[in-house]
Amino acid sequence: MDNYNKAKGATIISYETYANKCEKDCDARVLQADTLPGADNYPWPGGDFKLPRVLSEFVVQIDSEAKIRLNEPAYEIKRIEKQVFLQQCRYIPSTNKVFFEGYIRKNIEYAAKTCSKYNTISGTIKDTTVHVPFKFYTKVEFCGAYPHITPNPPAMVARYFDEKRMGKDIREADRSNIEIFNEPVYCELEWSAIYDADINEKGRQIDKMLNEEEFQEFTDKSVIYLCIKLLQKQQVCWPFPVKEDGKKKPFPQNTEWLSPNLHGKKLEMPL
Repeated sequence: MDNYNKAKGATIISYETYANKCEKDCDARVLQADTLPGADNYPWPGGDFKLPRVLSEFVVQIDSEAKIRLNEPAYEIKRIEKQVFLQQCRYIPSTNKVFFEGYIRKNIEYAAKTCSKYNTISGTIKDTTVHVPFKFYTKVEFCGAYPHITPNPPAMVARYFDEKRMGKDIREADRSNIEIFNEPVYCELEWSAIYDADINEKGRQIDKMLNEEEFQEFTDKSVIYLCIKLLQKQQVCWPFPVKEDGKKKPFPQNTEWLSPNLHGKKLEMPL
């Protein structure tokens, strides 16, 4: 049997040697185990559902003018495809103003001249894509529902009297810091419409041919209509109350917005 094991290259070790080897190789263990105490929780009034609620829906008109330069001279614009993209929609709390930023993507297909002879023009179809930026703000009217945005109350510090120093105890202080996380107000673009005019102001005549000009720059005047929906996720009761969605949440400190006093009338926005 020993000759067989030697021939096969096997090594036989005793049980004690195997146990010692296993003890050295196995290093897995429970490093720490704790039994956690229970934590109390308290009901917090809110509503039955949390869903995106429409705050306002409106159509805004933007007037834009841009000068566009093509990659090479053209003698005719064949087609322009236009799409609107919004990059920013920012509502300012405690006001009725929303700031927008975006651009119009225009893919311009045009005919570029390769030769002209015998009262004819031959060319190839080229294209250029440009992003025309726009930026504006607008006032909105809320349709029964208002943004729920609650500011953080100011931090408070309590100090104690030190009899030895006859002043405040610099070694001890009590503090409170409350932070409220609000749902952001966001926008959805329902539809867009663009009406524009392309004006060539720097064209040059091609081989004395009537009404044929070659240009590389032109002015684009656009009237843009955007249908925008302003929304915010809110926790509401069902069925909807006539005026308010339940009761206001009882924050432990004053969380009212400090609004300016305009002409003796305070500008207020329901929370």
